[in-house]
Amino acid sequence: MGIVSGSGRWARRSGFAACLVAAAIASSAGVRAQEAVTLKVWMHEHPPRLPLDREVVAQFEKQNPNIKVELTIVPPADFDTKLEIALASNSGPDVFNEWSIFLGQFHSAGILAPIDLAAVGAASNEDVKARYGVGLAGVTFDGKIYGLPTEVSNYACVANKELWAKAGLDPAKDAPKTWESMVDIASKLTVRDKSGVPVQRGFDFNWSAPIFMWLTFNSMVDQLGGNMIDETKYTAQVNSPAVAKTMQYWSDWVNKYKLGGPQYTPSRDAFLAKELATECTFGSWGKGQFKEAKIDYAFFPAPRWENGPVDTGFNSYAYFMMVNAKSPSANQAAGWKFTNFYASHAVELYEVAGLFTTAPEVAQLASYKADPNNEIFREELQKAMVSPRISGFNQIGDALARARDRVVVGKEEVSAVLDDLQDEVTQILNRVKPKG
Repeated sequence: MGIVSGSGRWARRSGFAACLVAAAIASSAGVRAQEAVTLKVWMHEHPPRLPLDREVVAQFEKQNPNIKVELTIVPPADFDTKLEIALASNSGPDVFNEWSIFLGQFHSAGILAPIDLAAVGAASNEDVKARYGVGLAGVTFDGKIYGLPTEVSNYACVANKELWAKAGLDPAKDAPKTWESMVDIASKLTVRDKSGVPVQRGFDFNWSAPIFMWLTFNSMVDQLGGNMIDETKYTAQVNSPAVAKTMQYWSDWVNKYKLGGPQYTPSRDAFLAKELATECTFGSWGKGQFKEAKIDYAFFPAPRWENGPVDTGFNSYAYFMMVNAKSPSANQAAGWKFTNFYASHAVELYEVAGLFTTAPEVAQLASYKADPNNEIFREELQKAMVSPRISGFNQIGDALARARDRVVVGKEEVSAVLDDLQDEVTQILNRVKPKG
């Protein structure tokens, strides 16, 4: 597929002021065009995206002969650690594509360069927001934008329609709207052996990694009006009623209703193996896996708490192309120019690599409109919150998972565990809190 520059889609402003802005941008670009720059760009490996990456780089270099792009693709298992070490040692790339969980520590460390409006051909932050809308939420700090999205994701629940039909249910009519009703629906979908052990679960949480304590557990706390971490003040509220109610629900799921637990096959694997009727940590990117597994599926929005005060689903997350603030100024300017060029190929990212961004033109694609499931994700994304962007994100996720296991597996009292968790998380935040 041919790569087409997205620069022509932004409306021109009329009048003398617009001329001044255009002249300033042109002047700035002219000065920078004289500088020969070698731009180091790091991205994680996503096989469907790789041909597009190479084509984008080739087109960019053709349009910008003074800029040479050195593209490094790193296996996903190594990318986060390798990038973190390189940036900390001032040997990192000029431009990197990373997901939102690391943004807090990068921002606190002064690694993220704020957007260069001239380099991206924008007159103001509002111009940039018009291009990507809510997709910029995860990369905006104190009103400043620090990156452009290459993938914006959120979760919804997905039903195996065949397994639902066998239970006499139809996700179009019977999908649970509340966490309270999820118990009843999951019970009807559960198939047990003679000893009462589920051989097919109706639904289960994803117990496989601490990240789901943010993207799922934290979302349920958000729905109750809670806020586990204040990312500005670096304070914790993890012994709150909202956290206690959510933790008790997870415990009851395993110990009272016996509908699942960490002892079973992880939820995504179980869903693809047709051993789980409903899963709630797949994004729209999961469609290809469902097709390969020959699953007739239907998505539905995340349940909310009955009488819960906040109408939000699962926390969103995103991958952003960002620029290293510690790179030379010429590399930063070139980096923002490349970042803008890459992100402007939102249509190709969706059609070639299956990666959704919030650029308006993606939602207008016939291929996008043809799948009604996309509207569910789009509507949920408008309501989604972003997990706290803090240094210590992973450490706190680990602490949350350990506390969960004490309650769910160890059957300790929620209140006692959350008292300990409050102390542990507060200590972590005090260690990692930015100075100044």
